[in-house]
Amino acid sequence: MNFGTALESFTPPDVTPDTRKIFEMSTRAEELGFDTVWVWDHLLLGSKKVYQVLEPLTLLCAIAAKTSRIKLGVSTLVLPLRDPVVLAKEVQTLQHISGGRLLLGVAAGWYEKEFDAVGSKFTERGKVTEEYLALVRKLVSETDINMQLGNRSFRHTTMEPRPPAPPKILMGGYKVLKRIGTMSDGWISSYYTPEDFSETWLEILKYARGAGRSERDLTNVNIVPVCVRNTFEEADKVARDFTAEYMDMPAWGKSKVESAVRGTVKDCVEQIKRYEQAGVENLEFLPCYYDMETLEKVGKEVLPYFIKR
Repeated sequence: MNFGTALESFTPPDVTPDTRKIFEMSTRAEELGFDTVWVWDHLLLGSKKVYQVLEPLTLLCAIAAKTSRIKLGVSTLVLPLRDPVVLAKEVQTLQHISGGRLLLGVAAGWYEKEFDAVGSKFTERGKVTEEYLALVRKLVSETDINMQLGNRSFRHTTMEPRPPAPPKILMGGYKVLKRIGTMSDGWISSYYTPEDFSETWLEILKYARGAGRSERDLTNVNIVPVCVRNTFEEADKVARDFTAEYMDMPAWGKSKVESAVRGTVKDCVEQIKRYEQAGVENLEFLPCYYDMETLEKVGKEVLPYFIKR
């Protein structure tokens, strides 16, 4: 199992993202042996109270310059909001700068106001996501492309410089499991308990096999809150308070605050083992309130149970 940490690039209306802290947490995560750092995506979120969000690919370019090994994840880029040709160039550039460390998570999106602002049809976001995903893949991995796609013409098109390898493109979503299993390199989930994760992942793999794909072609990510305290009860309260303030989880999804890894070090180790047994390959921690002390505790006291140093 690999481990990562989310960064505070997405905050409630009254909290401004602290880039100094983001960079500090990125470099410290690398030093502590984490495999990945993750940032969030929204263009617009909120009306009277507006959530503050840094553009993820721009931010990851800066993080790439300050780190050397740790992988750089986006969870999840709202694909229909971007021009796919420009996005392909941005992705290719980040892959080149970072030495091939990008893990690109994409999704169809849910906040209609963003679609209205960029002139993208909200009701067609699923279809657009599939078209854009295929085009971005093609542009970052092929040369001498010749085709007509709607009003887009590609004549002997090649994007350079070529990155070391095209990035893995994973997908998020609650009701698009067939799309994930047949089109993506894997699944990004958040706040899934081990039981819900296992059930959903097995269904995705079923779709993948039905499309003639090997299970080895896909990977998975589960993002869960983490809080290490002296007692389970204390940590549980922190995780619930943090989630209520920072997160907006749809009632129709499977995301649950009970997915949090929380409690004493021993509690956290036992909970992580359950995720390992459920088939989670990449467990990404969301430190409650993006607390550096929590990152330190997880890195120094929890990860050694799973990572040979």
